[in-house]
Amino acid sequence: MGKQSSNRKIAEEVIRFLDKHMLDPTPANYAFAFLYITESNGLLRKLVNDITDGGVRLTQGEVDDMMTNTADGAADDTAAIPSDAMDDIQKQLRHQALTFTELTTAALSDASTFNRDLAEGMEQIAAGFDFAGVISAMRQKTAEVERKLAETKKETEKLRLDLDAARNDASRDALTSLSNRRAMDEKIEEAFRKSARITIAFCDIDHFKSVNDRFGHAVGDRVLKAVADILQTGLAPYPVARFGGEEFVALFPDMAEAEAFGLIEQARVTVSEKFFRLRDTDAPLGQVTFSAGIASTTSNPEQALQDADKALYEAKSSGRNRTIIAS
Repeated sequence: MGKQSSNRKIAEEVIRFLDKHMLDPTPANYAFAFLYITESNGLLRKLVNDITDGGVRLTQGEVDDMMTNTADGAADDTAAIPSDAMDDIQKQLRHQALTFTELTTAALSDASTFNRDLAEGMEQIAAGFDFAGVISAMRQKTAEVERKLAETKKETEKLRLDLDAARNDASRDALTSLSNRRAMDEKIEEAFRKSARITIAFCDIDHFKSVNDRFGHAVGDRVLKAVADILQTGLAPYPVARFGGEEFVALFPDMAEAEAFGLIEQARVTVSEKFFRLRDTDAPLGQVTFSAGIASTTSNPEQALQDADKALYEAKSSGRNRTIIAS
């Protein structure tokens, strides 16, 4: 699925969501529906699912309350690029595009001027002017053009490197350095095109909110990074992404569910056996665990994501710190 068709599909789902709940198509409601459909804010999605369980429609008041009360959750959800970071990236790209245009225009102008000077020099030689003097002048002009072209090449290479860095930032979770949700969605699409089967695992840290509540977000961030490192190391070379909040997704192309289950279980045990301490006091933080759900598909990656998510919540509701394969 191309990027444009993917964006169009999201837009259509947002509109259907608003129609279903009879919500006015205001910018705030569009933003709310977008966060829900793309699962960019895990807390908001859970609240919506709880309210609408059984086919209940949302009210405008409930939407407004959730947008207000989950603002912090959205800020913590770095799987999607924060708006200020995205603004910076967009500004950088605009600046790079303008700079590249200026460099190209200058190079073309220099080339045009050189061609005109060269034609004039040839006319002077044909008219009997001093041959040596004309050649000397043309050599100087040639050297100047070569210098400017070399500078243009250097600046263009720098712009290319800056653009590559901006693209990398746009696909990377700032806290854990894992891929973010956008990048994982692209990897899932690519794997689905190339593989006969893909298996997906959702992993979610248990009782993570209590870690933040008791010890603060700085400690919570360190826990997130530690779990991310264990998943990335334990599941290599398979890709892992921070999907939202304390939730991670792993992708296993051409792998059966049972084999993926074994890898996830090894990582889960490693996390549960890690002894976490508070950095300032060296006091024990307590056991950290995660729950996981696994599903695979040969025909529908979106359904596999949903099935893995359901299996994750089954693992949560049946006691946590376990992995369940979707039935």
